[in-house]
Amino acid sequence: MKVKTFLLTVKTSTKFQSIDITDEVQNKIDVKEGVAYIFSKHTTCAVIVNEAEKGLMSDYLDWANKLVPPEGDFKHNVMDNNGHAHVISSIIGNSRVVPISEGKLDLGTWQRIIFLEFDGPRTRTLAIKVFGE
Repeated sequence: MKVKTFLLTVKTSTKFQSIDITDEVQNKIDVKEGVAYIFSKHTTCAVIVNEAEKGLMSDYLDWANKLVPPEGDFKHNVMDNNGHAHVISSIIGNSRVVPISEGKLDLGTWQRIIFLEFDGPRTRTLAIKVFGE
């Protein structure tokens, strides 16, 4: 079995942002069969698998902000005013595992890998670990 780790840099331009990173992850795949583990090395963003339709890309952020409103009372805000981003990131999760078949991410028809920013603008690093043959 082959195991390789690649880094992917994502630059965000606004406080809340959703970015389709599927093609960038696919470009890192160098095995025929296996899995890709996508992990954000940050605590105020998340990784999901879902549709990258324009309205949904906005809905992800809008609903995250409704579930955990930024103006909430967060004790962490005395440090750097991003308690909301930490909480919503921990609810959604900072990693995903995607199967690889015939050298391609084995996603469903509409599925894409989406990076969600809750504390931008920032430069983010994602580790992509590919296991396979």
